[in-house]
Amino acid sequence: MERTSVALTLALLGNRIYEFTASFAFFVWAAQRSRESFNTICATIIVVVEECASPLSTFPHEQKAVVHGILDLLLHVLTTPQSAVTHLRAVGGAIQALETFGVEMFLNVTGESLQHWLRVILGLMNSISLSVRSIAVDFMVSLLGSAFDLEGNIDELALIVATVLPEVAAREVALHSVSGHVENLEDVEKSVWPLRRSFADIEDANPLDDDRVDPQLAPVLSVFCRACQAVIDGVLIEMRLQGRDCSIVGTQMEEYRREKYTFDADEESLFEAASFFVPEMAPIQRIRWLMTLKSLHEAKGQWVEAAETLIMCARTISDSIPHLRHVWRPSRFALWSDERRSLWLSTVGQEVGNPERGNAQVMSFANTFLEPDGICKTTKNPCDGSVLPQPSISGMSILLTRLTKEAVSFYSREESMDSLAYSRLESLLKVLMGILDDHSSVRTRLKKSTLRKQQIEEEASLRKAIASISFDMTKVAERLLLIAEDEPAGPASRGSSKLTFKKNRPYFVSVMLSGEKPTRFLESTTLPTFLEWDAPCICRVPKEVVESAIAGCAHDSDRLEQVMCSAFGESIRAALLSDGSNATILLKTGGRPNPTESHDGGPIILVEVGFVEMDVPDFDISDADVTSFGHQGKHFIYERQGDETTLAAFLKMTVARPFPCTLSRQRTLLTSELVASKE
Repeated sequence: MERTSVALTLALLGNRIYEFTASFAFFVWAAQRSRESFNTICATIIVVVEECASPLSTFPHEQKAVVHGILDLLLHVLTTPQSAVTHLRAVGGAIQALETFGVEMFLNVTGESLQHWLRVILGLMNSISLSVRSIAVDFMVSLLGSAFDLEGNIDELALIVATVLPEVAAREVALHSVSGHVENLEDVEKSVWPLRRSFADIEDANPLDDDRVDPQLAPVLSVFCRACQAVIDGVLIEMRLQGRDCSIVGTQMEEYRREKYTFDADEESLFEAASFFVPEMAPIQRIRWLMTLKSLHEAKGQWVEAAETLIMCARTISDSIPHLRHVWRPSRFALWSDERRSLWLSTVGQEVGNPERGNAQVMSFANTFLEPDGICKTTKNPCDGSVLPQPSISGMSILLTRLTKEAVSFYSREESMDSLAYSRLESLLKVLMGILDDHSSVRTRLKKSTLRKQQIEEEASLRKAIASISFDMTKVAERLLLIAEDEPAGPASRGSSKLTFKKNRPYFVSVMLSGEKPTRFLESTTLPTFLEWDAPCICRVPKEVVESAIAGCAHDSDRLEQVMCSAFGESIRAALLSDGSNATILLKTGGRPNPTESHDGGPIILVEVGFVEMDVPDFDISDADVTSFGHQGKHFIYERQGDETTLAAFLKMTVARPFPCTLSRQRTLLTSELVASKE
């Protein structure tokens, strides 16, 4: 009898808590002037968790109802603008519920609202209050650590966080804008710096002094946090790429000066963000960041890299086609946009007193960063709280066709890229043919007419994509044939083709900075640098620099390499001058100067740019076809000149990915000395 009474009491408590959340919006509005009411609610929840944990353990259904009501109530509290004390108590209550009832119960109860919980926690990780940021980080570490102990991985949580993070970052920027704190791109970078720093704090979680972090989880956390920081960087880059069209809730951003962002690891950040998402689970997110990387290359005039990025997009689509029905899709957060459920939303933007800069404009801006238009097309407009549309094979096939055609057009913008374009299309075509064969075998086993019709439509869209790629390959093959027929055959024609050879071949340089570090290479609120101090980096020379150098050395081709290195280094030197450093900036082309030497007794910054050759096995520069990217390589040879104290040497530098690739520059992973001799 007593057991039944306890069960009824607990069930009633769970129902009452759950029902209370339904009318919580009105309570929030009524209690805005009494912040202590929210503190009382949070304290009461903590007591309920403490007192009900043991009795509820024998009543799973009632336990789930109570936990559901508690978490819903806490989510409503955390969504509203509260004081730091209230947020501390609310997040503390959530941590206590997570640790008391277990992560399995937490994940089961939250369900689809887990992404909204993560949105709210990410927003608190960007709080101006250090204590709020710290407890939000603490909640994230507890959740990730518990999930890893339960399932052995954090893949699903990491996918959700990285997917909704762009929306959260954009919303934070928009909220700072309507509060009058954003006037330029520097303010935008500062507004999300706390969020970026919070991920660094999560990465610093040490298994030696934090029992929530398994030793095997530590490297996984490092990859996850770096990818999230890259996603935040990607949001900033997307705003920059909008140029004069970038308007943040009515605040017009000035067009950025490219030299100011010379050292930004923008390409690297976008590539890292895209690489974090796998095609089988999150193709839309991967394509989104690759398309941003393509736009960045396009803005820089790096056509080969832009084409390589589009080919990677196409491969992502082809790899995802068999798994499209199981792709997870995010949804909108109703408590951030529905004023009927969150009455406080009408107060957003009251600081500036402009009705045209309210929550509707904030969320309109943020929603464009959750998923840009044009990637997953649909005829339906998702309403507040609805799940974003599922990608279809037909839609992805159309996107694949568009991307491959654009890639071919980019390859053609730089000379002698046809062989590379043909090989890329051929590899993609083989993958699609295999997918079509598998798809056809599935259709023969279907019995329902509706499913068979859908399969036929999907096969038709795949065949159209294959036909389009085959047509593009035919055009590229015809251009290759014309080039082969026009090649000079006799010795008398070799001199006339020398200039064409120099213009069409790829050029690479090694860049290294040493000496006194300027402000840009110290910790700041902007993107990290693509260069490491006193470490070489291999860069492909842009087409415009190559053409300018060749035009300036028309009568003295032996000076081409020296002129090219000087032209490439001048942009780096100009960027260092704009940093405001008091050090003297010296540009060296070739050789490796002593980084400790000074100029006129003051500090110096040495910019060393040296010409490097791609090291390809069995590669004869006099006979092989080097007028194109027909060869790929990640090993480069650099001739270091000697002086009175050092020996001349040939250095072999190795990068991670063979050029050409989606990046125009890469840090060297390994440097080895091949030959050393006195001159």
